[in-house]
Amino acid sequence: MNGISAPSNRLSIAEDRLKRAMDRLEAALENRSADGDGVADGQVAAQLQALQDENAELRDLVDTTAQRLDGTIAKFKEQLAG
Repeated sequence: MNGISAPSNRLSIAEDRLKRAMDRLEAALENRSADGDGVADGQVAAQLQALQDENAELRDLVDTTAQRLDGTIAKFKEQLAG
Protein backbone atom coordinates (compact mmCIF):
# COMPACT_ATOMS: atom_id res chain seq x y z
CA MET A 1 0.00 0.00 0.00
CA ASN A 2 1.42 3.42 -0.88
CA GLY A 3 1.43 6.49 1.35
CA ILE A 4 -1.21 8.34 -0.67
CA SER A 5 -3.98 5.78 -0.20
CA ALA A 6 -3.24 5.03 3.48
CA PRO A 7 -5.17 8.00 4.98
CA SER A 8 -8.14 7.33 2.71
CA ASN A 9 -8.05 3.63 3.63
CA ARG A 10 -7.98 4.42 7.36
CA LEU A 11 -10.98 6.72 6.97
CA SER A 12 -12.82 4.06 5.05
CA ILE A 13 -12.08 1.46 7.73
CA ALA A 14 -13.23 3.86 10.47
CA GLU A 15 -16.42 4.59 8.57
CA ASP A 16 -17.11 0.87 8.13
CA ARG A 17 -16.53 0.22 11.85
CA LEU A 18 -18.89 3.03 12.79
CA LYS A 19 -21.57 1.72 10.42
CA ARG A 20 -21.29 -1.77 11.91
CA ALA A 21 -21.56 -0.33 15.43
CA MET A 22 -24.67 1.62 14.43
CA ASP A 23 -26.16 -1.50 12.84
CA ARG A 24 -25.59 -3.42 16.09
CA LEU A 25 -27.15 -0.62 18.12
CA GLU A 26 -30.18 -0.47 15.84
CA ALA A 27 -30.56 -4.25 16.05
CA ALA A 28 -30.38 -4.07 19.85
CA LEU A 29 -33.09 -1.40 19.83
CA GLU A 30 -35.31 -3.56 17.65
CA ASN A 31 -34.78 -6.60 19.90
CA ARG A 32 -35.66 -4.79 23.15
CA SER A 33 -38.96 -5.78 24.64
CA ALA A 34 -41.81 -3.30 24.52
CA ASP A 35 -42.05 -3.26 28.31
CA GLY A 36 -38.44 -2.08 28.78
CA ASP A 37 -37.42 0.91 30.87
CA GLY A 38 -38.38 4.15 29.10
CA VAL A 39 -35.35 5.98 30.44
CA ALA A 40 -32.99 3.34 29.06
CA ASP A 41 -34.79 3.48 25.72
CA GLY A 42 -34.38 7.25 25.67
CA GLN A 43 -30.68 6.94 26.41
CA VAL A 44 -30.21 4.38 23.67
CA ALA A 45 -32.14 6.58 21.23
CA ALA A 46 -29.92 9.54 22.16
CA GLN A 47 -26.80 7.41 21.64
CA LEU A 48 -28.15 6.25 18.29
CA GLN A 49 -28.74 9.85 17.21
CA ALA A 50 -25.23 10.83 18.32
CA LEU A 51 -23.76 7.94 16.32
CA GLN A 52 -25.79 8.90 13.28
CA ASP A 53 -24.57 12.50 13.56
CA GLU A 54 -20.98 11.31 13.94
CA ASN A 55 -21.40 9.02 10.93
CA ALA A 56 -22.61 11.96 8.83
CA GLU A 57 -19.60 14.03 9.93
CA LEU A 58 -17.24 11.17 9.08
CA ARG A 59 -18.84 10.76 5.66
CA ASP A 60 -18.29 14.47 5.00
CA LEU A 61 -14.69 14.11 6.15
CA VAL A 62 -14.17 11.11 3.88
CA ASP A 63 -15.63 13.02 0.91
CA THR A 64 -13.50 16.09 1.60
CA THR A 65 -10.36 14.02 2.06
CA ALA A 66 -11.02 12.06 -1.13
CA GLN A 67 -11.46 15.28 -3.10
CA ARG A 68 -8.23 16.71 -1.68
CA LEU A 69 -6.35 13.49 -2.43
CA ASP A 70 -7.71 13.44 -5.98
CA GLY A 71 -6.56 17.03 -6.46
CA THR A 72 -3.10 16.28 -5.10
CA ILE A 73 -2.76 13.19 -7.28
CA ALA A 74 -3.82 15.19 -10.34
CA LYS A 75 -1.15 17.82 -9.55
CA PHE A 76 1.50 15.11 -9.20
CA LYS A 77 0.47 13.58 -12.52
CA GLU A 78 0.68 16.99 -14.21
CA GLN A 79 4.15 17.56 -12.80
CA LEU A 80 5.32 14.12 -13.85
CA ALA A 81 3.92 14.55 -17.35
CA GLY A 82 5.32 18.10 -17.71
